Amino acid sequence: MARKAKPKRTRNPVVTRAKLLQATMELVNEKGAAALSLKEAAIRAKVSRGVAYLHFEDREQLLQEAKTWISEGLQAGVTQFNENASLHDRTFRTTKIVLSHPEASKLLIDAAMAGTDLDRGNPLYKLVLNLLKELKASGRSRPDIDVEIMTYIMFGSIAATLILGAQRKGDDIDSLSERFANEWDKMMEKGMFAPGYRPDKQASKPKRQRRKPRK
Repeated sequence: MARKAKPKRTRNPVVTRAKLLQATMELVNEKGAAALSLKEAAIRAKVSRGVAYLHFEDREQLLQEAKTWISEGLQAGVTQFNENASLHDRTFRTTKIVLSHPEASKLLIDAAMAGTDLDRGNPLYKLVLNLLKELKASGRSRPDIDVEIMTYIMFGSIAATLILGAQRKGDDIDSLSERFANEWDKMMEKGMFAPGYRPDKQASKPKRQRRKPRK
């Protein structure tokens, strides 16, 4: 009796690509971007090297996809809530994404520092800029706010989060994200200085009285 041939397993290209990207994120976080290879990503994702090359040309494309993943995750952290969501919730979500994927987030910051990402054409840049423009138009912000500069200040908070995570390795990510969000939204809503204190108005030093010449 002839043996029945086993049916060929049909791979879902969307699922396979997602597995490769997930493997890439894990490897980058574990070993850093310099150690990443398409071969290792394929092994981690449990697919053949040939299948991996059907989805990605080389490691550079894998790294680009990792940056895109982080960027899209940050966009989701900002937009997944309705317009009445608190600043705290949004900050907590985005902080947790960066702390959970520090090496991949560094890729985004390194590219921004090199001038190749987070520029005016980047979707995340456009999103944050437009949200700040809407805030200014609503009258809820200072009328003189420089929305472009504030956009980059907010991107700078990604770097601050990475420093925090590096210095507090092993700490609970939810707890760190909560602390960061608490301080960030207080600073954005109330500023850093005590009520009534004007850092732009330095206290004038008392004038030294001239001694009267001796007769």
